[in-house]
Amino acid sequence: MYIYLDESYNLKDRDKKQFISINGFMVFDVAKVRKAWLKARKPYVKKQRIHAHKKIFMPLRKKAFEIIRMNQVYLLSVIQEIHLISTKKEKGYWEKDKINFEKVYIDLCRKLLFSLRLDEYKKVVITIDNRKNKSGIIGKNIFREIIKSELNTRYPDVLIKKPRLVPSSSDILLEMADFISNSFYKYYQANEQGELSDFLIKTNKIKNPLK
Repeated sequence: MYIYLDESYNLKDRDKKQFISINGFMVFDVAKVRKAWLKARKPYVKKQRIHAHKKIFMPLRKKAFEIIRMNQVYLLSVIQEIHLISTKKEKGYWEKDKINFEKVYIDLCRKLLFSLRLDEYKKVVITIDNRKNKSGIIGKNIFREIIKSELNTRYPDVLIKKPRLVPSSSDILLEMADFISNSFYKYYQANEQGELSDFLIKTNKIKNPLK
């Protein structure tokens, strides 16, 4: 089983819902989906670097959903609204009046990954969009070690390596995950209405697990 994840969040605009979410998909036949996405993106590769939030690439969002519809691709999402995050000191989610983003991020990853029945598979490969970590490479390695160790403890009979933390430009399926994550962003901002509604039957979604 192959899992691809990307984050989307709003921490600044107080006129809209403030939240942190991690979204993506899981797929068994990764080669088939990669081939389909390669074909879908081909007309756009020479224009500029592909990003889900740019209007010029809006048609690719529809293509991503077509691939989901026609293949065994399952959406994954965990969202945490900022005002509902626990303020208990022992949780470590707040530093004075600022959110401890790294702590929230790793716990959301935990909640999402541990909600999946990964013991049904012999091998699991997790790829996560590389993001800035205030602790740099050390912080990223700590994150990878924590996730790997806890998953191996929970699923001792499954081959699970350290999560791959790579930029979306180095793996086109992270690019597809970017479109899915951006769609979840719009879905959550619109109070869970919109184009994703038809796909929720194929979604593992967790809401506000860090209360």
